[in-house]
Amino acid sequence: MGLVIENRFDVAAAPDEVYRLMLDVERIAPCIPGAEVTGRGDDGSYEARVTVKLGPVSMSYRGTVAIDSHDDAARTAALRAKATEARGQGTAQATMAMAVEATESGGSSVSVSTDMLVTGRVAQMGKGIMQDVATRMIGQMARNMEAVLDGNPATVIDAKPVGGVGLAAGVLADRVRRRGRGEGE
Repeated sequence: MGLVIENRFDVAAAPDEVYRLMLDVERIAPCIPGAEVTGRGDDGSYEARVTVKLGPVSMSYRGTVAIDSHDDAARTAALRAKATEARGQGTAQATMAMAVEATESGGSSVSVSTDMLVTGRVAQMGKGIMQDVATRMIGQMARNMEAVLDGNPATVIDAKPVGGVGLAAGVLADRVRRRGRGEGE
């Protein structure tokens, strides 16, 4: 299943700081719930693991992430990720385009567009659920980035997988609210 996920979030830090953090794979990984860098390739790529848990379903992926291109003046970059589910039941490939812009308040607005192709159990969840989970993960990532940029990495939510009953309940509540507003899936 292929899908495009668009996310935007604000961080109360200068755009150049946010951009540098987003290009530092080893520093940004702990900000993403369930993600960790497990090694570095000779080609500049990083070996990584990401675990996502939704209710009783837990999926762990191992793969690589690399920065394909970046434009420091424009504060834009493209990253490529490729992973296989640990149990060998599915795959995920993604190209992420990110841009960091200044806000009027002196902070940063970050946009991330992720073009994904997934197979296996995660593909059976459907686009709506995947979008909701991605939105919650990005929200936690933004909060964790602010903690790192404020010099308080100890306040970063540890790299536990996003998920469990809390995530499932939150995703369900978001979907009910959208339906109540007539937004549908």
